Amino acid sequence: MEPAEYQYLEQTLTGRRQRDPAFESRLSDVVDSRAAERQRRLDSKTVEQREIEQRQFSLRVYGREHMKRYANPIVSDRPLGELAIEGDQIRSDTPQIKGHKAELVVEPCRDANGRLRLQNHAACPIRQVLKIM
Repeated sequence: MEPAEYQYLEQTLTGRRQRDPAFESRLSDVVDSRAAERQRRLDSKTVEQREIEQRQFSLRVYGREHMKRYANPIVSDRPLGELAIEGDQIRSDTPQIKGHKAELVVEPCRDANGRLRLQNHAACPIRQVLKIM
């Protein structure tokens, strides 16, 4: 490295000047091209894609228990199969709620006007009343 490059790095690291991306792009010894390419590939992936890739690696190398312990919950559009853990949420096109009925009937979560419905408690015929003594 040239003396000007050392001076730039020293001043930048001590906080006496701001970073200059144009100057840093000319530094050959400081920027590792392999690390920069790897970072570009990581930045091009979504959070879900990176998490699935990490789970596949953990499952293959360390096993299922390790994958379950260190995985982060994600929201996905598709079933994850063997990569699924507790806490994952699978989106569906038609969200539904389950009522508290004896036969667990799945009902739509919106009423005829399109407003969200609360979960119904049709299985509880007796209303509880708070009595103050």
